[in-house]
Amino acid sequence: YDNPSYIFIYNNATGQLYTTLSCAFPGSDELPNNTGNPCLIVPPNICVEEAIFTADVFLPASVGGYRLIYQRCCRNSTIVNIFDPGNTGATYEATMPSSSLATCNNSPYFINFPPTLICIYTPFVFDHSAEDPDGDSLVYELCYPYDGATSFSPQPTPGNPPVNYNNVNFIAPYSYDNPMGGAPPMAIDPATGELTVTPTAIGQYVVGVCVSEYRDGDLLSIHRRDF
Repeated sequence: YDNPSYIFIYNNATGQLYTTLSCAFPGSDELPNNTGNPCLIVPPNICVEEAIFTADVFLPASVGGYRLIYQRCCRNSTIVNIFDPGNTGATYEATMPSSSLATCNNSPYFINFPPTLICIYTPFVFDHSAEDPDGDSLVYELCYPYDGATSFSPQPTPGNPPVNYNNVNFIAPYSYDNPMGGAPPMAIDPATGELTVTPTAIGQYVVGVCVSEYRDGDLLSIHRRDF
């Protein structure tokens, strides 16, 4: 883990960097690999850790709103559904609404962390839903994971401005809306966030999920996660 990690906050109206958050490493926890499936045999040397970085910042009202950006390179070299994963980074973002749309708005947050492992040839159902403290409407979709940073600059400071981020390059027949094949292939319910797939090939895959937040028909924010 980086210590610190940096989150870049851009003003949407100007495209300019407003401020940078420096988040100290808080320590990490190892996540369980077995999701409770009695048929799952966990391969050796599988380890996923989670660290939750936090920081406080005051942002004045802005007509254009803000975008929060975190970038890091690189991904696991054993990923099978994208080109050159060991030299492909990641960009994670959250969009804050314009003050003209919502003077006070809480972000939706995902309830569950996706499992590390799932079983081949076994139907998989996962609750990928989010909660919104304000009761705003949420819409889910499979989406492109973003590339970001490089092996030459793995922790850019500041991060690239939020204009036309590159998508990761999927290897056919995989794509953002068919990230791991399967029969049936992966799908997400746009209303409930229920994620389903029956995998038919062993491998490590990148999946992108976006949740869009609406209030009175207006789009307030978009939150992007890939795993």
